[in-house]
Amino acid sequence: MEISTFELLAKPIAPVKGIPAELLPVARRIVQGYFLTISNLEAIDLLYRIEFTVSLPVPPDPNKILLDKKNVFLVVDVEGANFEVPLSQVKGKPKVYRGFFKIPAHKTASVELLPKLPEALDPGLLEVRGYVSLFLPAIFKKIPKPGLHPQSTKPVKVLLNPEIRGTFLPNDFPSKAKTEFDFDQINYTLAIASGKGLNEIPPESGQPIIIGPFEPILEELSNGTLNLASLEADNSEKAQMLVQLLAQLDASDVNLTDLNTVMEKLEIAVRMSSI
Repeated sequence: MEISTFELLAKPIAPVKGIPAELLPVARRIVQGYFLTISNLEAIDLLYRIEFTVSLPVPPDPNKILLDKKNVFLVVDVEGANFEVPLSQVKGKPKVYRGFFKIPAHKTASVELLPKLPEALDPGLLEVRGYVSLFLPAIFKKIPKPGLHPQSTKPVKVLLNPEIRGTFLPNDFPSKAKTEFDFDQINYTLAIASGKGLNEIPPESGQPIIIGPFEPILEELSNGTLNLASLEADNSEKAQMLVQLLAQLDASDVNLTDLNTVMEKLEIAVRMSSI
């Protein structure tokens, strides 16, 4: 389901050139991120998939797209514990970036898409806009048959609150020559596409058989018969596909130590853990 629009910024709010010296103090820059508060109202832990569909710039501009760990990062805060979530571009959909995260039963999480600092301050031209969607993906389970299975037999209830939060910084920040800095902050709630805070997300249907080159790996992870010699560590495209598939695994059905060994073998800087 579609949630809201989003706007990420790390750029001057006004051009510096040509501004009189006495007005320079107000010609600051904004660092702005997207925050989505999600309450899982169900009595079971649920895995969610969040997608950010960006307005692709014409001509292409790296400052106007999402580059995970380079100019932005996605973080989830559950019960005061922050953890970064891999943000990957969907194959065949250059506008769409996605991440997976779990929220325990009756818990509330803050999902945050933020400019990466200090990288986003140089050259300081980050400006990405688009819209946000939230899904309840099918997850890999062994029972009743290995494959992707819906997490619920009915739509799940969530409370949603999307926000924009930002901080105004001096254009020359950080400057060691200054001893005083003037910071201001903004915070405003975005309109929800559904028009209400209480929403229901329909579960995605499952697949009895996973189609793709990693079905044997998932089977081996579930059965405890993983053969590391079968992995191809030099295939970055397959590695990205594996990250997306692994995000849909039910942690109770796999050995996380073996799973992380797979990630290390494929040189993927991601580690899986249960929360």
